[in-house]
Amino acid sequence: MFRPKSQLKRGLVALVAVTIVGCSSSATTASTAPTTPPATSVPATVAPASAAPASAAPSTAAALPSCAAAGTITLNVGFSEAGEAILTGFKQQAQAFQTANPNVTVNVTAKDWSSSIQTIKLAMSGDNPPDVMQGNEGWAIDGALWKAGLLLNLDKYATAFGWNDAFPDSALMVNKFSDDGKTMGQGHLVAVPPAIQYVGVFYNKALLAQLGVTDVSTIDTKESFLAVLDKAKAAKLLPVMLGDSDKWPALHNLSLLNGWYVSPQAISDWVFNKTGSTYDDAGHAQGSTDFRSWMSNGYFNSDALATSFADATARFGKGQGVFFITGTWALGDVYKSMGTNVGFMLFPAGQSGKHAAVGGYSLPFTISAKTKYPDCAAAFVNYVTASPAAIAAQIAAGRPSATKAGASATIDNPLLTQMVAQYQKLNSENGLFTWEDWPTPTMFTLMESEAQLLLGGQVTPAAYGKTIQANWDKFMTTGQ
Repeated sequence: MFRPKSQLKRGLVALVAVTIVGCSSSATTASTAPTTPPATSVPATVAPASAAPASAAPSTAAALPSCAAAGTITLNVGFSEAGEAILTGFKQQAQAFQTANPNVTVNVTAKDWSSSIQTIKLAMSGDNPPDVMQGNEGWAIDGALWKAGLLLNLDKYATAFGWNDAFPDSALMVNKFSDDGKTMGQGHLVAVPPAIQYVGVFYNKALLAQLGVTDVSTIDTKESFLAVLDKAKAAKLLPVMLGDSDKWPALHNLSLLNGWYVSPQAISDWVFNKTGSTYDDAGHAQGSTDFRSWMSNGYFNSDALATSFADATARFGKGQGVFFITGTWALGDVYKSMGTNVGFMLFPAGQSGKHAAVGGYSLPFTISAKTKYPDCAAAFVNYVTASPAAIAAQIAAGRPSATKAGASATIDNPLLTQMVAQYQKLNSENGLFTWEDWPTPTMFTLMESEAQLLLGGQVTPAAYGKTIQANWDKFMTTGQ
């Protein structure tokens, strides 16, 4: 009987200890955070070109891997994160790296996540794969690519650039696999993440004020939150904007509803393949029931299944929807369109009285095992994830860097300040759990399609849970 192994620690994401301008409260940091981090002020733009080759914390005085000996080359890079602000910042980083390395042309191919996940395995297995590609943690993408021999082992670059010191253990652990690809969370480093992200609730302050809510702490419980959704509907306002034609956004809403009834520990146990864990239980069934009822009750927009994530983001930014429940990757875009009229809060606490949210690290960068320029590709990955410019770019895009130095950086964006404070609160309650689509190689695509059927009333909550658990059981037995 096959037993996939996971050496991942529970509560993987380290508590962020960001220095918030104008905030006097202090945060307790996890053991992976720096003990005495400097309060570094970070500019809102990427660093000048001269800083492009810089490493976060090289562990050796030897010459760092670079593009110097590569000749005149083109470095092909695949990018697939959601959010226009994030993409814009990444292109600026690529341009700065190219300017600092005049022998290198950085060719960025950007796809939305839904398109990328459909083509990434084909692209990486071809004769001319991208030199650098954003993959995804877990078995479905990076696990499969590593097992197929398509990803470069990054261990030597982690040593050269000091990534083991620059990043908290949790950031690298979720990107490690054993030689045979059967164990996740230990072995060789195969990818490096640029940022921290989790799912929460953006809200339109003006629309909430119309409903008599000026302090969101008054709607921070399940009952009070549902009451304001009903009040919004009665006032002919859209309660919650959702765009799920890409299929993945609805999964995040469903995960938060699951968090009302299932503990973060139980969810993470299932995600990390702990024997005896299950999705087919009363808690998940209730979360699925709520999810379906939010559509049938008119909490979501009626065209949610035909609306893209990008369009949903834009529509919320134009004032459609009291709430937008999505990941922090949308922060830069909604802040740009709404300014101080947008706020951010955790998904309200459920029956436990504590908050729960799904999240972790952003899509990590991998290097093709077929690249002709591994040192140059590694220098690029270092620049866009661990350099001072990377920290600046993430903050400018509206999210904290995954590095320890980024976690101690000063920020002054009020919405990002609010998001970080909420993240600290979430961690203080041990409420963070991992993406529910991780546990098997096919879980993500299965959940995508089944969640749409659930939302459309074509499958029952009970049937949904049994289908998801059957996929998990098969993987635990056969490895397929």
